[in-house]
Amino acid sequence: MADPSDTTPADQPARVAEARWRAVIDAAVDGIIVIDALGQVEVFNSAAQLMFGYAETDVIGRNVSMLMPEPDHSRHDGYIKHHLDTGERRIIGIGRAVTGRRRDGTTFPLHLSVGEMTIDGERHFTGILHDLSRRHELEDRLREATAMARIGEMAAVIAHEVKNPLAAVRGAIQVIGGRMPAGSADAAIVKEVIARLDGLNDLVQDLLVFARPPAPKLARTDLRHVLAGVVGLLKRDPAFAALEVTVAGPQAIVSGDANLLTIVFQNLVINAAQAMQGRGVVDVTIAPIEGWQRVEVIDCGPGIPPEIKAALFRPFKTTKARGTGLGMATAKRLVELHGGRIAVSSPDGGGTTITVDLPAAPTN
Repeated sequence: MADPSDTTPADQPARVAEARWRAVIDAAVDGIIVIDALGQVEVFNSAAQLMFGYAETDVIGRNVSMLMPEPDHSRHDGYIKHHLDTGERRIIGIGRAVTGRRRDGTTFPLHLSVGEMTIDGERHFTGILHDLSRRHELEDRLREATAMARIGEMAAVIAHEVKNPLAAVRGAIQVIGGRMPAGSADAAIVKEVIARLDGLNDLVQDLLVFARPPAPKLARTDLRHVLAGVVGLLKRDPAFAALEVTVAGPQAIVSGDANLLTIVFQNLVINAAQAMQGRGVVDVTIAPIEGWQRVEVIDCGPGIPPEIKAALFRPFKTTKARGTGLGMATAKRLVELHGGRIAVSSPDGGGTTITVDLPAAPTN
């Protein structure tokens, strides 16, 4: 870079113009990137630096494809060559939705507008990038809210039209089964029918809790006591006779609804137990974390594939033959009703950790 003291009067207007132009693009809230005909970055403004996590010096002179995931990463040079050879405009002056790749490898949605210019006979391209992450998040929330409203309406109909008749049918079949000889083939069929009806009743109950959860009745609640109750229920289930659940950590007082939190941790522990085929050890740890009480439910099962992990908390997503797909979604909903947060971690080597943070109760 030239020494400013060496600036001649003839150079001064150009330097002032460059400074003004730089101030404008750095003040822009959208990312602005200028590349040459080889795809090498010439300008990378402040907003682009924030979007992608790169400093300007990390990007200038490098191929812009570094900011793209596959398949665009490998194809971008071909896109430019095709345009230069044919003059065909596939994106210039039109704009489209694309995906960006941050420095840490994560991807995010963008709207890209591209302009073309010629300076001293050389082609250059200007890309204006608008981060769509917030917009997509709001759209997802709106879709979720709309879906929840519809599920709530459906749940009300189910409660009225299905739940009560279901109980009556179950009672009648139980009476009929009681008149059959014990150990007979018909008695076994009746037992299976009752089990299926109980499963349907559980689905209806899960749907009601998920769609229309009661408002939490907040009180000082000890999470160790809640977890002890969950472990006690699990021990009475013959399906988990070979499972051990350990609870470690100090007393943890939160402002919460003990009944709703029992549903949360029962879902989490049962999921962990099922991931381990009902055998092995599920470790539950409690620890205070800067104003929160953190509970981690850790299993040593096979882990969760990325495609399943991405949809883990969505309703009606399940890998179980008879699962409702509402357990994790309900847990998330109830945790958030308490002002808490829930997250999942599942490394490539296997095992899963579900972390629940709940606001700690005031000490006074």
